[in-house]
Amino acid sequence: MKLGITGASGQMGTALVRHALTRTASSNLVAITRNVDKLAEVKAQSVEVRSGDFSNAAGLAAAFQGIDRLVMIPTGDLVPGVRIGQHKTAIEAAAKAGVKHVIYVSSVSPRPGSNVLLDSHFATEQALIGSGMSWTFLRMSVYMDSLVNAAKQAAASGTYSAVPGAAAAYITRDDIAAAAAGLLTSDGHQGITYHATGTESLIQAEVAEAIAKASGKRVAFAEMTAHQQQEGLVGMGLPPFLVDGIMGFHSAIRAGAFDLVTHDVERLTGTPAETLEAFLRRSL
Repeated sequence: MKLGITGASGQMGTALVRHALTRTASSNLVAITRNVDKLAEVKAQSVEVRSGDFSNAAGLAAAFQGIDRLVMIPTGDLVPGVRIGQHKTAIEAAAKAGVKHVIYVSSVSPRPGSNVLLDSHFATEQALIGSGMSWTFLRMSVYMDSLVNAAKQAAASGTYSAVPGAAAAYITRDDIAAAAAGLLTSDGHQGITYHATGTESLIQAEVAEAIAKASGKRVAFAEMTAHQQQEGLVGMGLPPFLVDGIMGFHSAIRAGAFDLVTHDVERLTGTPAETLEAFLRRSL
């Protein structure tokens, strides 16, 4: 059986390939990317590397030929409407190429019209359901990795600033990749939705406590307003559409969209998801 991975040169993709190689022979894997030069090391491990761009339907159909089961990693283009179009192109190309089963790395709480991230995941899930192919959704929670820079600043300054709100079950990118590799290399997941979440759901004050424990330093939590957060993003020089996308995503977090804990990562990998404190001890 040929097992394909899109976005294989990205952070999620390279981790997924690494985990998949511990579960199946390299000859079973096909790594698909726009940047084939970045996968020289993977190619040296006898993994087949193919060129594939989600903006090129014909090229994708060729890249997907002969693949039985495919993990589809979302693209990073957050210009409103673009990612939905890219994903639908990939789904149509996969169906045309005869792919039997698509595993889509989605998001916890996908929903239409909420923001560019959750809206694109909702639209992609709906397109897959209607594609005629078998599907599995791996809905990921908030990246734990996104907290590293703020944690480093907090450990140095003694203050962790964030907008308060509902808790979220943060998860490492590597744990998500490991769960996706479990789905890719095993049978019986058609029509099932899994949720890759951390083992605990934490509010921002508890994130500050985790930073303090991991760093061994006193870290106080300072409440920030959403307006201050937005001003900070604008001050970084981010384009307006990206500021809007990030603010919409964080608004969803604060409203409780990611306050969900499952043990699906352990179910798919055999190992519990890493805790925030353990992750920060490594990262700091």
